[in-house]
Amino acid sequence: MTIRQALLFALICGTGGAFMPPAHAAAFTCPDTSTVTTTGKTQAIDGLYAGATDADAGKRLGELMTDLRKSGLKPSMIVDHLVGAYCPLVAADTSLSDAQKTNRVRRFAQQVTGLAYMPSETDEVDVLVQTTLAPELLTQIDQAAKRGGVSRDEWITQAIKRQLTAP
Repeated sequence: MTIRQALLFALICGTGGAFMPPAHAAAFTCPDTSTVTTTGKTQAIDGLYAGATDADAGKRLGELMTDLRKSGLKPSMIVDHLVGAYCPLVAADTSLSDAQKTNRVRRFAQQVTGLAYMPSETDEVDVLVQTTLAPELLTQIDQAAKRGGVSRDEWITQAIKRQLTAP
């Protein structure tokens, strides 16, 4: 097949011609993750978020992460295990759309990746806070950070500390 014929074929197929049916979005499915032997740890994630506040869920996740580290798992295997155990829980939630399920699993994967690769002996703990901000508010934060000569993250940290120390 010459290049010209290949381009003509691609053009016909790309325009929704009779040669190929239109593509449809795939339904949400969980990724295949490597199976890791972690006795009792799979059950622990089932109740991780059930009826828990964000603070309690974060504490539970930290404890689970500590247990998995102590069992000798490498960070990549910890992430695989936790995402592999969490994804079916999200997939079973019929109140979520496929896009919402995908976003929820991605956010969880980001969170556990950060925790898994964080040194366990640090004095400070990085906490990932995800919140929706209106573009106008984000612009105000960026302007205030620039005026203060600090990064956005540093400015937000300082603002939280100021608020916590205020009566």
